[in-house]
Amino acid sequence: GVQKINRLFNTYFTDMFGGGQAELFEVERQKRTRKKDEESGGVEDFVPEEEMESGVDIKVSLPQKKVRDISMLSGGERALTSIALLFAISGVNPPPFMVLDETDAALDEANARRYGKSLKHLSEHSKLIVITHNRETMNQSNALYGVTVGKDGVSKVLSVAFEEATEYAK
Repeated sequence: GVQKINRLFNTYFTDMFGGGQAELFEVERQKRTRKKDEESGGVEDFVPEEEMESGVDIKVSLPQKKVRDISMLSGGERALTSIALLFAISGVNPPPFMVLDETDAALDEANARRYGKSLKHLSEHSKLIVITHNRETMNQSNALYGVTVGKDGVSKVLSVAFEEATEYAK
């Protein structure tokens, strides 16, 4: 499963960044547990154990930017990387539907456009409910639903299906 996710992760990452590479790799670390230190006033600290634990780590290479560690990425780059990983996991074992709540909040217009294209690809296998304020993401949608509050304080649900709106505009 990790190999399949890894291949899709690299594909989504490359599409979203317009190049570069991303890789998941398995790591083994010394297990650490959280313990309270009574001498320092009950402050919690991580204490290493003898037991080892396995996990995965991410290695990325951005086009035209040298990155040695994922912590060196900007907020938008981290968001795109995690979105690429989420989409890769969903691509290996597609869920019937997904709810994505403002996953594009940290993205600029160009990256939101790439994100929207990836949403289109993901929507071939799963039904998506995307909560967003981003116009570019809305542009990639098949239908929009919004909630507005009138002067009387009553909420109203609005919906627009783009195919119907296009026909109506003609």
